[in-house]
Parts: sequence; C-alpha cells; structure tokens
Amino acid sequence: MTPPAGPALRRALGSWRLLAALLVVAAVALGLLAHALGRSERERTEAHLVETAALVEDIALSGHLHGGALAPGAAAQVRADAERLVRQGTLVGLQLWTADGTAVLSDARDPDPPSAEELAHFAAVLAGQPRVEFEHDEGRERASATVLLQPHDRAGRPSGLVAEVLLPQDDVVERMAALTTRLYVAAVGVVLGLLVLLVAARRRVARREHEALHDALTGLGNRVMLHQHGGALLERRRAQPARGALALLLLDLDGFKDVNDTLGHAVGDQLLVEVGATLVASVRPDDLVVRLGGDEFAVLVAGLRGDDPAAAALRVGRGVADALARPYSVGGVSLEVGASVGVVVAPLHGDDLDLLLRRADVAMYQVKRDGGGARLYDEASDPHDEAQLGLLAQLRVGIEQGQLLLDYQPKVELRTGVTVGFEALVRWEHPTRGRLGPDVFIPLAERTALMRPLTAWVLREAARECARWRSEGRDLSVAVNITPRTLLEPDLAGQVARLLADAGLPGEALELEITETAVMVDPVRAAQTLRELRAIGVGVAIDDFGAGYTSLSYLKSLPVRSLKIDRGFVTHLVDNREDEAVARSVVALGHDLGLTVVAEGVETEEAQARLRELGCDEVQGYLLARPLPSAEVDAWLQRTGPGATTGARPA
Repeated sequence: MTPPAGPALRRALGSWRLLAALLVVAAVALGLLAHALGRSERERTEAHLVETAALVEDIALSGHLHGGALAPGAAAQVRADAERLVRQGTLVGLQLWTADGTAVLSDARDPDPPSAEELAHFAAVLAGQPRVEFEHDEGRERASATVLLQPHDRAGRPSGLVAEVLLPQDDVVERMAALTTRLYVAAVGVVLGLLVLLVAARRRVARREHEALHDALTGLGNRVMLHQHGGALLERRRAQPARGALALLLLDLDGFKDVNDTLGHAVGDQLLVEVGATLVASVRPDDLVVRLGGDEFAVLVAGLRGDDPAAAALRVGRGVADALARPYSVGGVSLEVGASVGVVVAPLHGDDLDLLLRRADVAMYQVKRDGGGARLYDEASDPHDEAQLGLLAQLRVGIEQGQLLLDYQPKVELRTGVTVGFEALVRWEHPTRGRLGPDVFIPLAERTALMRPLTAWVLREAARECARWRSEGRDLSVAVNITPRTLLEPDLAGQVARLLADAGLPGEALELEITETAVMVDPVRAAQTLRELRAIGVGVAIDDFGAGYTSLSYLKSLPVRSLKIDRGFVTHLVDNREDEAVARSVVALGHDLGLTVVAEGVETEEAQARLRELGCDEVQGYLLARPLPSAEVDAWLQRTGPGATTGARPA
C-alpha cells in the first residue's frame, strides 16, 4: 500500500491524533506505538530547531547587536548547519523585538509581519521558554518552522528581547513521511489513517479573526466588534456603576453621496479611509471607533465621570464633528464633507446597545436636518418614543379637527419702511397642553407621512389668507417654510399649483423657504423641483443662509428669488466683526446674483441701522413685530402703510 503523498500539517505538532479504523485487536497497540514514535520525533525535532535558531541569531545578528554570542555552548556540527543556512540564504526570516513589542531588527521575507498585538502575545506566552510552531504551505510545497525564543548574553542571562526565527523545515516533513511509511508497513494490510494536523499558522488564525471583527476598507472595527465590545462595556457598567457612564456617538458624512457620484468610488473609498484615521486621532486611545457601513461610523467612549456625563459626551461629539470638518486632499482634490453626530449616554438614554443605536440615529437625523454638528438625543424629537407616538396620534386628530392655526410675521422693506409680505408660522392649539410651537411637532411629522397633510393645510390656509389681502388692493406676498421631506415630494409643484388655483392666488405671491440642508439632501432632485416651482411663478428663498454648506457654484445654478441671512449672524451683528463680515458677504453675494437679501431676527435699532448700511433689502424680527394672529394683520397693515411710523423707518 502506498502512503498518502505528504501529511496535511494543519494542527499544532503536539496535538497528534491517531484516527484509524482498527480491524484487529493488534491495531490498538500499533496506534499507541505510532503516538509514542510521533511524540519522540517531535521532541527531537523541536530541540534541534531551538538550538539551530539560537545559533542563527548568533550568526545573523552579530553585525547588528553588541554583546557577543547570544547562545553559547553549541555543538560544532549544529553551528556548521546554522552557518550554512545563513550563508545559502535559505533562512526564511529573522525578527527581533523588545518584550513590549518594539521592533529592533526585521530581516523577514514574510510580507505580512506580526502586528503589535501578536508581538506582545508572543512575549507573554514565551515567558523565557522556547516555542516551536510548524507550518506547511501546500501551494508552494514548502514547510517551515517558526521558533520563538529569548536571546541570551555570554553569561546565559536572558537579554530582555524576543526573537522569531523562521527556518526551512523540509527535513521534518521527510521524517514524518518516513514514520508514516513504517507504520503502514507494520500494519500488514490493516487500514490505518494517521492524520497529523497542524492548526493553520497563528497569522492565518489571527487574520480570520481580524476579518470577522474589522472593516476591510478602513481597518477599523465593524458592527460585530461594536456589539461585542459595547455589550461587554454595558455589562461591566451595570455591575460596577462607579466606572462611569458610557457614550455612543453615531455619525455619517454630509455630502458623501455627491463625492461618490461626482468623483467615483475610488475617491470615496480613500476619503472614508482618511475619515477613519481622523476619527481615531480625535478620541482617546481606549475609545472604540468602528465603521458600520457606507459613510456611517460609531464611537464608544467609556468611563465618563462627573456630575454631567451627557455634557461631557456632547463635548466629545462636537470635538469629533470639528475634527471631521477639516478639508481632505484625495486624489489631488480638496474635499469638505463634514459630519452629523448623534450622541447618547448610558444609562441616561438606555442600557441596551440596540436601543442606544436607535436613539443615536434619531439624534443624528435631527442634527443633519439642522445643518450638521453634534446633538444629544432628545426624546421630545423622537417619533419612536412612547410619549411622542401618542403626541403624533394627537397631531393627526388636530389636523383633522382644525386645531392648527397660522401666525404671520411681517417682512418690511428697509429702504421705504413698507410691509411687503408675511412669513406664515404654524402653531398647534393643543386641547390640554395649550399652544405648541412648530419645534415641538414638526420634527415628529417630518419623519412620518403626516408631514404631507400638515404642509398641505399650511399652504392652503396661507394662500387663502394672502388672496384675501390682495383682494383688498394690497400687493403682498406670503412665505411658507418647506421641510427637506416636502421638498423631495415627487409632485410638489403640481400640489402647489392646485392649491394656488383653488385660492385664486398668483404664483408670484407665494414664496417657499427652504434651508441649505434641505437642498443638499438630494441636490439633483431638489434643483428639478425648484425649476418646476419657478415655472408656475412661485418664488424660493434660501433660509438661514450662511449656516449650511451650499457651494457658491451650486447656489448660482438654483432658481431662487432671495437669501435670508441666518439669525445667528444678525443677533451679534453690531459687536462681532466676524458676524458683520458674514452678513456683508451674503448681501454682496445676493446682489451679485440678482437676489433679494432678507435679514431675520432683527431685534435692535442698531442692528437694523447696520443692515441698512450694508445694503440689506428686507428685514423681519421682534423689533418690527412678533408673529401676529390672522385677526391682527389688518390692523398692522393700516398702521404701516406708506409713510407710517414703523421699526423700519425709510432712509
């Protein structure tokens, strides 16, 4: 009988298992003999390899290290064999590190050197004793032995270093084959399967484990690692509350889809790699950074102590958002994407990882809608929260039963002091909670199909009221805020056209206000919708301009009528040079593009005077009037006709 062509060495030599179908009682003794022979062969081979490896170090490292021989007292023949290995270049590789994993010398021909974790593991496992591992590469018909040991000085003392010597090991394979042949001959026809298994080399095992827990593109941890590590941290925090709170940051990149669509996936992938590196550098070494997929990342921050861990977590989130806001140079192109970061804290927002992820996603969505940055989870903005689900059901009833109403804030022309229009602001007269502002219920409706009927009601009511003003001879317009979800409705222009026709209002008397963020959710689709609105005469204003990230080249292509300076720049216009510079730039940009520029949030005479100096066209704010109920609009118009005294006096 011919023995198998070479044993498949896949399990550690030392965990031999005799797997045989024994047909006679004598075969049992044969199996014991095979085990004994294999063990003695292993011990002799390991001893020989350890001695050879020590001498290889002595010879190969003599030009790199001071201190002389590393392994004294070797037999002359073994020394000669070692010298031959080094001279003939058959040595596979040689590496030397300190016990903490710092590389001292690397002469390895292995293209995949051990990681720092492997080195530390080797040093810990070695503990001063030689360690031998065998590997057989069937594809290359090559066998090798890896010997880990600690070098010694002339006096035989450990040097504090850890060495790895990779030696050709074909003679071991030959010995095993010879042993197997002898056993087959001795069996006299008894079918005997002797399988010598060597577990795949430690690097292959480590690689498989790494791939299971890490993202292939960025090298960061993946969702599996997040659940493993996060679950363990939460369990530890529950058992030992003194360890502090745990924060979870969930983020995705703003505008990443545009990068992929415009510059290609190769640039997008490289951008993700750089973002991952920036994330790691922006948090503590012990914090876990993972990529969940696409452009979505997460960060786990443990050990938050103090009176307000939520505030501490939010500071971390803002630091991450600021770090990611820097420009990236990828493929010769400078890219600015930014990020929206949702922040949750355990146990404040939950003690289960899946719940924390859901709530972090809610916070991330809210901050993305607001223009990026970082935001702490707020259950009042969570449509999945039990209380918010109840409020959402009540809102549906409120729309049907006429509980909504509109207030109107005047817009005044700075040059003449004449009221030119109103911004319609929706309110909810809740039967038990009283009057609720849009910040309470609009975010809930925005995440559900309820946004559509709510927007339709606001547009219908605003158009009806404006048509009444105009029927009395007043040349006024009305502005309505449109959310990102509404802007992406497939037939928004058609819906608006029908509402205008029902109210008898011309398109130019209606203006829809959208934020920069709303436009950038889907720029192509948004631009198409804006063109359709312009075709029916409806004007569009970019609200809160300056707080988002619309590129000037893209803005130039949009069919908009006006820009509204973000109130954040108007509030401190007089005493903050940077805010004044932004306002001046927006006014100049708007006029260069032929647009009307409106400042909202005007509360002082000084701010209004400065805006007039800058050339701003229209203003609105508490200096002029708070939002007015519909019943008070007529009285306001009577007081603020041409030449009347208002907060916006003509120049």
